[in-house]
Amino acid sequence: MPVKDEAGAPEKVVSEIGSADGGEGLGHRLAVVYDDGADTIKLYVDGQLGAGDTADFPNGWHSGGALQVGRAEAADGWGEYLHGDVDEVQAYQGVLSETQIRQLGAGAGIDP
Repeated sequence: MPVKDEAGAPEKVVSEIGSADGGEGLGHRLAVVYDDGADTIKLYVDGQLGAGDTADFPNGWHSGGALQVGRAEAADGWGEYLHGDVDEVQAYQGVLSETQIRQLGAGAGIDP
C-alpha cells in the first residue's frame, strides 16, 4: 500500500509465498485488512495470518480515486499488473473480525 496518495510514494508491502494450485484447485482466498485504529495492514491467505504478514501503517490517508485490483498507477500510467487471475472481489467498510476472516477464508459468507 502506498504511504501517500501521490505518484512515486513509498509503499508498505505484506506478502506470503504459497504454492499455486496449477489452475486445477480452488485457488486461494486473500484478505487485506487496514486497521486505522491499530495502524496496521495485514494479509490473510485462506483465512490464516502468517508470521510476516503484518506491517505498521501509521497515518493512513483517504484515497482520491477508485479501488483498483490487479494493477497500480505508476508514473504516467497503469503498471504493476497482477500475474494471475482474480475471480471475485469483496470490499467491506471497517475491520472484519478474525472469525469473519477465517469464515471468508473457508469459503463461507459473512454478515457485514
